[in-house]
Amino acid sequence: MEALQSIATLEDLQRQFHTESSCVSFLYKLKWPHGFVCPRCQHAHAYIIRTRRLPLYECRACRHQTSLIAGTIMEGSRTSLQKWLTAFWLVSRSDIGINAVRLSLIIEVTYKTAWLMLHKIRAAISLADTNRPLTGEVHGFVTFYARHPSRQLNPGESPLIVAESVTLDGEVGELKMKLVEPTRLSDGLLLRSDCEQFANLHVARTATETSIIRHNFRIRRNSPLYQSFKCAWRWMNDTFHGIGAKYLQTYLDEFCFRFNTSLHHTSAWEQLLCLCVAVFSPASTCTLYDKTSISGASTAA
Repeated sequence: MEALQSIATLEDLQRQFHTESSCVSFLYKLKWPHGFVCPRCQHAHAYIIRTRRLPLYECRACRHQTSLIAGTIMEGSRTSLQKWLTAFWLVSRSDIGINAVRLSLIIEVTYKTAWLMLHKIRAAISLADTNRPLTGEVHGFVTFYARHPSRQLNPGESPLIVAESVTLDGEVGELKMKLVEPTRLSDGLLLRSDCEQFANLHVARTATETSIIRHNFRIRRNSPLYQSFKCAWRWMNDTFHGIGAKYLQTYLDEFCFRFNTSLHHTSAWEQLLCLCVAVFSPASTCTLYDKTSISGASTAA
C-alpha cells in the first residue's frame, strides 16, 4: 500500500483512488485508524449495512447508525468520494490556488456544487486556525486589502492585522491574518483595545508580550512579514481576481494554512484530509501540523 506522499500529480491521485470502493477503504482507516468506534456509546463493534451508496455502520451495543461521512464536511453530500478527495488534494497544493470555476471543470460538477465544496473546506481550515493561537514572541501590523495595495483605508478596502510568531533564534514562525472592523480605525490607527482583543483571541497566554504596530506606515516594506502579506495579496488576486469582504477571512485563513504547513515542512494534503475528515469526528486523534497525525492511515489497496 502506497503512502500518501507518493501522490504528486492529479493522475497519481486518480490512479490510487480509481473507484468509490477504494475511497471507502481509505476513509474508513482515516476516520477509525484503530477500528470502528461508535460516536454515541464508544462501542468498538458494528454491523455493516451495504444497501446504500455508502455503507452504514450499526453499533452492536446501542444500534446507532453512522456512516463514513457523518460528522465530516462531506456529511449530507451526494457528490462522490472520488470528487471530494480530488478537491481536497487540489486545495492542498501550495504552488497554485483553486477557484470554483476551475474545480467544477476538473471534477465535472456544477459551479454551485464546486463553490459549496470549497466553502466547506475553507470553513474547516478557519476552524483549525481559530483553535491554534500564535506562540513565542509575536509581532504584527495593520494594513489594508483591496485589488490594489493601499496604505490607507478607502471605500471597498478591508483593514486587517497581519501577525507572526518569532522563535527564540529569530526565525519566522506561524502566520495569521485577521480582519478588523473598519469602524475600529481612526486615521489609520487601530484602537489599543482591538490590539488586545486580537492578542486574547489569537495569541497563546504563554507567548511573550504581543507587539502590534498600530499604523501600517510604520512597517518596513522589505520586512518578511510585509512580504508575506504581499504574497497573500498576489495569490488571492491571481487566483480569485479579487475577493469581497464577506468571504475574505476564509481566504486569508487558507493562505495562512498553506504558509504554515510549508513552514513546518508538513504535507498540506495530509493535514487538510485530517481537518476535513477526522477532526470533525469524535474518534479523531489528528492534530494540526503534527507530522505523524495520519501518516499511519493506509491508502486504498
